[in-house]
Amino acid sequence: MKSFKQIALIGCSALLSLGLTSCFQSDPNSPGYEYMPDMYYSPAYKPGEPNPNYENGITNQVPVEGTVAHTDEALDKINFAPFPYEDTPEGREAAIAELKSPLERNSFHLDEGKRLYDVYCIACHGKEGKGDGSVVKILLEKDNYGLQPPAYNSDQLKGISEGQIYYAMQYGKGNMGSYASQTNAVERWQIVQYVQTLQQLGAEEAEETDAETTEVASSDSTVAN
Repeated sequence: MKSFKQIALIGCSALLSLGLTSCFQSDPNSPGYEYMPDMYYSPAYKPGEPNPNYENGITNQVPVEGTVAHTDEALDKINFAPFPYEDTPEGREAAIAELKSPLERNSFHLDEGKRLYDVYCIACHGKEGKGDGSVVKILLEKDNYGLQPPAYNSDQLKGISEGQIYYAMQYGKGNMGSYASQTNAVERWQIVQYVQTLQQLGAEEAEETDAETTEVASSDSTVAN
């Protein structure tokens, strides 16, 4: 086994050789000798290109399970956040009770919600959310084929929570499939915000009907007296 002095001597000799070699280069622009060139010229694989460095031979590796993308953008944080409710009856009930929109209620999100609703939802749910979209009308004309979705302002839907609406878009409900692949989390919450305005139409219409009924009754009472 070599002693420390021998190792130190060998190291000094190598450094001296390198120094002398660099001093006697004939070409002043020459970079000299490169040691461990792979560190400087490492192979670069293009996306989608086969890669022998991985067992599956793929360059684009899937992130480790449970990995959450990081961002400083508030809306991107919503999109990247994992959805904590599973596609199970228990997950649905928990989402109905607990899931709340992370978006501020403002005209920007409401306008975006309407725009997205007109793209993805209007064909079945209709312009005012009454379940009378163009696709539904076509199916109903064909021997009543297909099911008509209930109106958002109906007794069945006007009281459902924002978490329930979002959960239905996340996983689908009945004849409606999931919209998780067509829209991101922020877009789904924007749609929820707009759908809630369609739910409120039921209360507003009921108030108008009650007011008209009261007015007619009052008028009849006056006439009778």
